[in-house]
Amino acid sequence: MGLFSRSQWQMTKKDLKTRMISGLLVLVPFLVALAVVRWLLLFVTGFVRPIASWLVGLVLHGLGHQAVPRIYVSVLTALLSISVLAVLVYVIGAIAQFMVGRRLIHIGETMMMKIPIIGTVYSATKQVLGAVTLSEHEALKSVVIVEFPRPGFRSLAFLTGKIQDQQGNTYCKVFIPTAPNPTTGFFQMVPVSQVRQTDMTIEDAFKMILSGGLLGPEVLEHRPM
Repeated sequence: MGLFSRSQWQMTKKDLKTRMISGLLVLVPFLVALAVVRWLLLFVTGFVRPIASWLVGLVLHGLGHQAVPRIYVSVLTALLSISVLAVLVYVIGAIAQFMVGRRLIHIGETMMMKIPIIGTVYSATKQVLGAVTLSEHEALKSVVIVEFPRPGFRSLAFLTGKIQDQQGNTYCKVFIPTAPNPTTGFFQMVPVSQVRQTDMTIEDAFKMILSGGLLGPEVLEHRPM
């Protein structure tokens, strides 16, 4: 009975540890993104508030009001802060289209990647967004399962297209990413009969790879192509 309880306790500890790590992997990127947005809004608000106070005071004094209600200033400050932040994001995106802008952003990214935890979260977020926002021609088509790296083993892969040889045989072009860094991996051309189609989304597949399998479905359904 004691042996059974000890074994059960070990399984419970392992389950708790796995779920805690999974929870952190979900919460940390969200909290970091939330903190960054909050910091940006507070930063912009510091510059916008004096302008908002002046505009509200100017309008109200023109209407014959002497006192400036604080709620009016707060509302206008919030609206202006969001507008300025949106314009700032747009301008940065426009600058990024030019060579000088790309170099500056690359320098900033290099510095960001050297910061512990934040660099990892930034890299993972950028990879997922990059995969999701690819053009239709370049996009990853779907998530599949292939036999890799040797018979009997299975790996998640991204279907990038199909190709035929001169005999008319059809092959699936797949990219097999490595964990936890999906920017590296293996490109293979696999016969269609050896590829299994899944219903997993691109985003969920990236989460599973980046977490080393901690974040993923308990049952992975798949079927022939």
